[in-house]
Amino acid sequence: MALTLFSNRVESLKKGTIMTQGDPAKTSYTILLVGETGVGKSSLLELIANILLGNDVDHYNLYTLDHSNEQGGSDNQSQTNSVHLYEFTSKNGVVVSAGVYERGEYA
Repeated sequence: MALTLFSNRVESLKKGTIMTQGDPAKTSYTILLVGETGVGKSSLLELIANILLGNDVDHYNLYTLDHSNEQGGSDNQSQTNSVHLYEFTSKNGVVVSAGVYERGEYA
């Protein structure tokens, strides 16, 4: 039963929809990604955004985030310059707010 539910949710996400028990328009999620420079916080957020847009591997959009906010890290790594809150809406109206926080920059 649990495997079937998981499979249904994965199939739903592939279409850019989030399964929820309530009214999708009244449901929201918040994600905060915190970590050291270069661990992939922005890449993970970009993946989440593409999933919510219903993009598959052949239609992946590398420009869903504000890349002007990511420059000048050490060792040729991208570094988020300031905390930025993004808001994405799934195809069925669920709002996901997400932020990237560069650990060490603001501590």
